[in-house]
Amino acid sequence: MPKLWSIILNWNNYDDAVESIRSLLGSTLATEIVLVDNGSTDGSYERLQEHFAGYHIYFIRNKANYGFARGVNIGIKFALSKGAEYIFLLNNDAVVSVTCLERLYVALQENDRAGMAGPRIYYYSCPNKVWQGGGYFNKVKSGVVVPDKNKLDDDLKVCSTEVTFLTGCAMLIKQEVFQRVGFFDEDYYFYYEDVDFCLRTIRMGFKLLYVPTAKAWHKIEDIARDRSSPFVMYHLSCGHFLMLRKNFSTPYVLYGLAVYVCFYLPYRILQIIIGTRSCQSLAACIRGTLKGLVRRR
Repeated sequence: MPKLWSIILNWNNYDDAVESIRSLLGSTLATEIVLVDNGSTDGSYERLQEHFAGYHIYFIRNKANYGFARGVNIGIKFALSKGAEYIFLLNNDAVVSVTCLERLYVALQENDRAGMAGPRIYYYSCPNKVWQGGGYFNKVKSGVVVPDKNKLDDDLKVCSTEVTFLTGCAMLIKQEVFQRVGFFDEDYYFYYEDVDFCLRTIRMGFKLLYVPTAKAWHKIEDIARDRSSPFVMYHLSCGHFLMLRKNFSTPYVLYGLAVYVCFYLPYRILQIIIGTRSCQSLAACIRGTLKGLVRRR
């Protein structure tokens, strides 16, 4: 049996975290589980400890909300120190099928050059509709494209394919990737740390596999409202330009800025109008853009 460890990052979300952990406990491929709490203030950390008191689950509590990259890195380093050979990351508002881990593991075993594998992820509220699958960084669009997004499962292929982007919501990663690539870049607080990690992983010679027969479900509902708050708008914009500056040349960053102003920014404004209708969200979007462009790397 592989030494597989699963990391769940929690912040103020007891109910969803319980369901995520239970889905891992039911997996056909055994996994150790680490719950990393990012400074929850609602008592969810204590309740999770009490709820799973009879299970062999590791609990780590951070002093504050360190964001995604730093939060999961703490769990990853802990698991590697315990001898983990594979690390599975799972959002605390996502669940996996009983065979998800096994099918991701088999896909990596069958491809020596593959370093990461990700499942087909559906909307939790619409279990047959794809939220995320394997994606590609499109240099013309200066962003990630996910061909399967919002399509119904019945219309899609089930064969594994090589991709250039896998979402951090659910991904299985070989130990060797962390040894050669390093960990998630903690300059990112929320959003684009997974894009950055995928690009770095590919540059080191690893392949990324999208495995549609491995399935997960993500509790993301009203996208317009979820992604139009000032917090989200700031970190989406900031992370976007951090990712460009860290991975591409200055001329391409300037190209990316032009694409952003002409296409992405109008879309963000539309999101704000549909969602929060808040001037604060628009201001946060602009602040995030400027921060991402000038922040020291």
